[in-house]
Amino acid sequence: MKKKEKWLDFHKKGIRTQMMVYIGILVVLPLCLGLMVLNIYLQKVMSDNKVRFDSSSLLQIKNNADQIIEVMNYSTSMMIVNQDVLENIRLLGAYPDSYELYRAKTSLSTRLADLESSVLNAVDGKLAILTTDGYLIGSYNISKTNLDYEKEAWYGEILENGRKITFQPELIQFFQAMSNYTIRDHQHLYIGRSIQDYSGRPLGIIMVQLSASKIWGKYTQALEKSGQEAFYILDDDFRRLIDYNGKDDRFLERMSEEAAGWSLNQKHVLRGTMDAADYYMAILLEQSENVLLYSIPASVYREELSGIASGIFVLIFLLVFLTILTMIYFSGKLSRPLIYMVDMLEQSDNGILKLRDTKPSFGEMNKLIASYNKAGERIEDLIKKVKLESELKEKAHYEMLMSQISPHFIFNTVHSIQIMAQKEQDTRTERALESLGAILQAVYRSKNGMTTVGQETILLQAYVEIMQLRFGDSFHFYNTIPAELYLYEIPAFTMQPIVENAILHGVRDMKAGQIIVSAVEYPHDFMISVFDNGESADKEKMDRLLKKPNKSKSAFTGIGLYNVNSRLKMLYGDSYGLIFNEKALTGFEIWIRIPKGKSNA
Repeated sequence: MKKKEKWLDFHKKGIRTQMMVYIGILVVLPLCLGLMVLNIYLQKVMSDNKVRFDSSSLLQIKNNADQIIEVMNYSTSMMIVNQDVLENIRLLGAYPDSYELYRAKTSLSTRLADLESSVLNAVDGKLAILTTDGYLIGSYNISKTNLDYEKEAWYGEILENGRKITFQPELIQFFQAMSNYTIRDHQHLYIGRSIQDYSGRPLGIIMVQLSASKIWGKYTQALEKSGQEAFYILDDDFRRLIDYNGKDDRFLERMSEEAAGWSLNQKHVLRGTMDAADYYMAILLEQSENVLLYSIPASVYREELSGIASGIFVLIFLLVFLTILTMIYFSGKLSRPLIYMVDMLEQSDNGILKLRDTKPSFGEMNKLIASYNKAGERIEDLIKKVKLESELKEKAHYEMLMSQISPHFIFNTVHSIQIMAQKEQDTRTERALESLGAILQAVYRSKNGMTTVGQETILLQAYVEIMQLRFGDSFHFYNTIPAELYLYEIPAFTMQPIVENAILHGVRDMKAGQIIVSAVEYPHDFMISVFDNGESADKEKMDRLLKKPNKSKSAFTGIGLYNVNSRLKMLYGDSYGLIFNEKALTGFEIWIRIPKGKSNA
């Protein structure tokens, strides 16, 4: 009975509480269990992928080392079987302190330099020859060595191996003797091969120095993440030949004991953990029994794996968290239908939006939505009417301005033509009349108040020519607007009032006045610049001209800078219009910003 009473009490709870409980039991709990299983599976997959990636990266290092050693083997083989090389080495012992001796040493050094600059250049390899007579010859060295080497075990091993390559770190001493800087241990791979005549008698050895950085290449970056990773190339006795971020010899001694049970080959990477402290991978190189070894502290390796697991866990946690948030959101939405109306109003730019009835909802809410929709429809109708009236008013105002060209301007123009006709030939008179005709044609062609940049520049050129007739050669006019902007639409008589202002208030009384009209195109709009080298204006004065009605109007159209600026802002918005360049150090400059829109004409 008590359980039944509790169940009945639960059903009396609100819809939000019941929905959260049901979703928690039927959705969230099974989802969590399923994601836990998925987490375990993904950890295993990611761990296997990391192992394969690490093995592949080590194989790339191994292949790179094999290729470099193969290049070295090829280049040294060219030397030790060459008849001229063998003959020159024999001459070193046969003609002491003679011209033949000098020529033989020089020839050997030149041949070594040629090989280094051609075949071995890509792998940063160095060559040297050590003869049985003690001559040490390199690409930039010809001398006798003072080092006692003939009784050394490594020297005997190289001679015993014949032309087979022998890895000997002790060869560093000869390259150090030829170098002007200190060569660090284990940063180069040193290889020796015996040089023999055709009877098998040893004439010396050829020595090779290969850069470890070229062997490791860029592939170490794929495996190096924590800075505690180490790479080695070891000989068959686990002696260090070269390393990258290598540890001390005690580590290699322990690794040598670990390697006693290894079964290495040249195709597959061996993986393991030494004393539960270091994770390693190893593989044999192709050209020798040398071992390529990679090691990393086991704790760091486990951290990398745990980092993968942590990433998966975070993703799963976020998924569960988002599921819970979704549950809370929908339960709240069902319990508070008013949220719908508020959200829709916030999404509307102007606050006017037709709302749909929400289900489930309340009768009062449905009535409120219906009343709001009716009011919104009435407001939209009023906005359309006001917009239409504004457009008609603007068009009428423009047509009135176009029909009221100043009689004073026409009188001055005609008077200038009459005086010119008396003093000059008919050519200039014809030019003046042609300019006046172009202006009148532009006036009566732009009935809708819009034109193109190209047509506006034609009008502007005609107007400037008439003003030059009136004021003489006191100024020069330059139009540098790119032709690709000519098809863009622009309100008629936008540039003319600005150029007129530049003539009357800028360059009118100057001897070398200049007016430059240019333009710059942007992705969504373009800027037209009108610059003159006359007197500059302060920012406060320009603010008054652009933002407040004033009595200074165009003598041609009666349109002032304020009218042009206001018209552009009304047509395109507050982001567009006239901009005064207050940073201009000399002269006066106004920018006209207009959005892109091509004319259909």
